[in-house]
Amino acid sequence: MLLGQSVVPLNMQSRQKRSRLPLLPYRRKKVITGSQLGRYVIGPELGRGATGVVYRAWDVRLERKVAIKVINQQSRLSLLGWGWLLREARLAGGLNHPCICTVYDAGEEDGQAYIAMEYVEGSPLSLLLMPTGRPSALATHYGRFVSSALDHAHARGILHRDIKAANIMVTAQGELKILDFGLAKRLRMGAALHPLQSSTDVGHVVGTIPYLAPEVLRGERASVRSDIWSVGILLYEMATGLHPFQGQTVFDLSNAIMTSIPSFPANRICKRLAQAIGRCLQKDPSRRYPHAHDLLGDLSAVGLPGLTICWRQFKGTFRRSLAA
Repeated sequence: MLLGQSVVPLNMQSRQKRSRLPLLPYRRKKVITGSQLGRYVIGPELGRGATGVVYRAWDVRLERKVAIKVINQQSRLSLLGWGWLLREARLAGGLNHPCICTVYDAGEEDGQAYIAMEYVEGSPLSLLLMPTGRPSALATHYGRFVSSALDHAHARGILHRDIKAANIMVTAQGELKILDFGLAKRLRMGAALHPLQSSTDVGHVVGTIPYLAPEVLRGERASVRSDIWSVGILLYEMATGLHPFQGQTVFDLSNAIMTSIPSFPANRICKRLAQAIGRCLQKDPSRRYPHAHDLLGDLSAVGLPGLTICWRQFKGTFRRSLAA
């Protein structure tokens, strides 16, 4: 035995091995349109990501449309899928905010784990962005919604960690819903711990690279301020149609995020919105907004001239995106 090497009892080793085994059988129920998963009849696929596939479905008990998220069976995460989805359901299910997609249920049938959530009829914000950007009034309007939703989640000890345009749905009524708390982590709120740190393991980078804060790219813990960085990216993207940091490769993009100072195209962003974005995108987390409600306060102070006209134009794009 090497000096300093810890000794783990055999019975503890066996328990550790068992804890790493898949919680569900490897052979799983195949999910296809028309099949039934629990009390839900599966409809068409709505989208897919790294951890799962989302389908429209029908709740036969409560007679309502829902969205069902199931593990992507081709994913390397499939063996750990139930634990992943159950954690997501527990975190997101504790949130109650009009701009956060509501989680209804979580279950498992024939080895297939799923989460039932609110079905949001609309279009992803990513499809509604314009190459030249949207008016500052509209970007500010939706920035307030996102900030309010994150303030609600952060106050309950939950980070999102993957705020981006593709994870935000806009309804025909102009309402906004934040989807996919699948990367969410509960904040460590103990007296001896910093209240803004997450329980993410150091060195484990999660999220979407164009929206990741510099400290997260370095492998540091995600925090409230890294969520606020992502909101800054989103606001910049809405107002200009561009990402503030550019790169042809992952390395180039990461380097730009770590070192470059974003510029603000002339006459595209009002001064007060640009100031709010600039504070969100400070490299040093301590110089960003400490809380989402502080960002919400500054955005609420930005005037919204012509918002009704902006929304009419935006709604036209929304209708075309649904028709496509």
